[in-house]
Amino acid sequence: MSGGQAPRLSMNRALMEGLVAKYLESYDAPAKDAIWRQHSATFRRFWSEKVLPQGTGLIPDDECDLIIRILDRNGKGNTKASEAVARAMVPQGVWRRLFNAIHTDQELAMLADSAFKETDLARKAALIDQLYKANEGKKNWLTGESANVLDALLAAYDPVNNLTVISLNDRKTQMDFLQLELPFDWNRASFGQRIVQSNVLLREGTRSLGLNGTARTLSSFWYFSPVKELWKPEDTVKRTDREDVSVTVPEKVEAEKDETTNETELRESLQIQAILAEIGAQMGFQIWLPRADQTRVLTKWKPEEGELLDQLPVGFDQATMKTIEQIDVLWIKRKAIVRAFEVEHTTSIYSGILRMADLLAMQPNLKISLHIVAPVSRRDKVLREIRRPVFMLLEGGSLSDTCTYLSYDTVAEIRGQKNLKYLSDKVLEDYEERAGEAD
Repeated sequence: MSGGQAPRLSMNRALMEGLVAKYLESYDAPAKDAIWRQHSATFRRFWSEKVLPQGTGLIPDDECDLIIRILDRNGKGNTKASEAVARAMVPQGVWRRLFNAIHTDQELAMLADSAFKETDLARKAALIDQLYKANEGKKNWLTGESANVLDALLAAYDPVNNLTVISLNDRKTQMDFLQLELPFDWNRASFGQRIVQSNVLLREGTRSLGLNGTARTLSSFWYFSPVKELWKPEDTVKRTDREDVSVTVPEKVEAEKDETTNETELRESLQIQAILAEIGAQMGFQIWLPRADQTRVLTKWKPEEGELLDQLPVGFDQATMKTIEQIDVLWIKRKAIVRAFEVEHTTSIYSGILRMADLLAMQPNLKISLHIVAPVSRRDKVLREIRRPVFMLLEGGSLSDTCTYLSYDTVAEIRGQKNLKYLSDKVLEDYEERAGEAD
């Protein structure tokens, strides 16, 4: 260890150790553990009685939703006081479809079940690797780069031993902060090895700070505000009109470069515009498209009479109207804008977000559901940009409270819903993702 590393290691540990007592004053570990024993029993019962049995039909949404509330802080029905594994950044509808995908795939079900139950670390890692391989190409979110979904399931199955720090990115950052020595090369390791080994290393590394308890207790310590400020810096911005707002400060803000639009991506974005227009029209909305886009979009969507508006039926000041008219797709009912969509096809993804922010800044009392639609490959960037400090301080409230992310894939999936014309636009809430942090 170099001379410069030792003082930092000592300082980090000392700061963390000094916060243990303060954390325990605010965290009632026995009460929380009792809740998690019940949550784990509920999850295990759902898993064994609903997911594993084959040939019993689809699992009803209400039964899935009960478990989603345990897995995901953003699950429908949860409140700030609810105990959930983490904010998993997974739409409600994706969770529901995931459970049914596992339910109808015997190989995935058995591999996941074996991984949950295995206690030998090497065999557990191997089973997870087999699960990743068996799930290749299946767009069900079970396996992924950050392992959020699989780690959330593991934690719900056994919150005593499995951390509810579900993001591998967060785990790596936390281990680096404590300068824990990894017995393997993180970048070359398999997902199974990363998931299993990081769970043990971080769990025991946290205990070495003087904090005992279940994996849930240890995980919650890392997201205790004074602790989180150390390893994942945040800044609290003072507001005069409402309570303080905690915002994420990007550690490294990259300059955006002018880009030449990729023609393939442009065609894809126009197709998504057309699909959004078609979905809205089928649900009974009138559609607004920017005049500059109409000719190209109408080669892919053929509206019925009265579905496409040639003039916005809303009255705002000139500046607001100029902004609204440029939004990629608007769904309008009885002269009111209900939903607004910006389809981002460039890697900068700034134009649509800025337009949404401009709209909120100019009309803070405007109640519209805003959506940024982009490929899955740009999901993290979209959510990160929505959380920028400047967008947290809009007069009408944080942009992240109003603006959500939809992927191209989910838009296509919504279009494929049976009886779309009988569905409410609320169905989008099953697919959208909010820009909360995955803690």
